[in-house]
Amino acid sequence: MNLLRDTQLERLFFIEYLAIFAGQISRKDLVGRFGISQPAATKDLTLYSELSPDVLRYDLRQKCYVLNEPKPYFEHNVEQALYSLAGDRTIGVDPANVKRLTSWVNSNIRRQLPLETASAITRSINLGRTIEAEYLSLSSGMKTRKLSPVALVNDGLRWHARCYDHEKSDFRDFSFTRFSRVQIQDRSSVTIQEDSDWMMEVELELVPHPKATHPETIRVDFDIGDNPKRVQLKRCLVGYFLKHWHIDSTDDASGNPNAQQLYLKNKAVLVGQKIPSWAFK
Repeated sequence: MNLLRDTQLERLFFIEYLAIFAGQISRKDLVGRFGISQPAATKDLTLYSELSPDVLRYDLRQKCYVLNEPKPYFEHNVEQALYSLAGDRTIGVDPANVKRLTSWVNSNIRRQLPLETASAITRSINLGRTIEAEYLSLSSGMKTRKLSPVALVNDGLRWHARCYDHEKSDFRDFSFTRFSRVQIQDRSSVTIQEDSDWMMEVELELVPHPKATHPETIRVDFDIGDNPKRVQLKRCLVGYFLKHWHIDSTDDASGNPNAQQLYLKNKAVLVGQKIPSWAFK
């Protein structure tokens, strides 16, 4: 491995990343991501198969490589992989090589996401499969569930899988950290288009808190002009957004303006658009 160029090493890492987290990898993926030729992509796939022969197998029907066994050759950062799958960041083999400035990122108390569990969920989304999972909830404890994952959700603090719960017959969010076992099952007939709370977008109107001593400071912080700042969100994500940004959504602006610098101006409109009451608590 030491004889490989950094650029080729990055391509091999990308091959494994897509195989593990998406369940399949093709020459087209490599050509599109790195701008290399088809023969070069074939060479990389062959080399990776030699380095880690158990991970990939070629599927003649799909005309691509699919995951055979999730035995990664490289070390993967699950959080980074999820952000990449969500289109927020570019995956890379060695983040340590990125230029960094003197800085401090606030510590967190989140547990690490297990690769095996997280990648099974992302593969099921990409491949359109149902899963059987052991899931620990606050209301019912540990329970076996049949789910159809359809999307990734990050609420600003942790990752969720947006899933159709076959027992409850509705779409809900399931925290990645609460899954303890995930088995990919048959093909799912459920699609994201059936999730009305995901497909429906609503508009939030945000203003500096009415009780703020210096609202002009808040206007500068959040780039708010003379009119309210308008934010488009999926209906199912409103509660996460209000909580993450500490937005006061009380009817009488009774929140602490120092702790909740923004105020939701159009709550009545959102209530009429069937935003659940828990979102405003």
